[in-house]
Amino acid sequence: MIPGFNTNIAHDNQTYHVQTEAVGGDDPHVLTLAYLGGAVVGQVKTSTRELLGPHPSFEALRTLMIRQHRQMITDIQAGKTEGEPGR
Repeated sequence: MIPGFNTNIAHDNQTYHVQTEAVGGDDPHVLTLAYLGGAVVGQVKTSTRELLGPHPSFEALRTLMIRQHRQMITDIQAGKTEGEPGR
């Protein structure tokens, strides 16, 4: 199990919460959600099987999680918070 990330970001006098986690099971993926006031305002879901293969290394999965989490933070700081932020 790889621990996820949680970061609070201030933008335009509002505080966003960004959460990233690796999800296993039949559809393994990395999921990043951006919240504002408890509502999801942005999301990115990346299939780890498609991108990294059926048995990704810890390092590859962790790198994907970090990259996706940082991109969501960058998107919020750029004002992209509705729907799926750009990558």
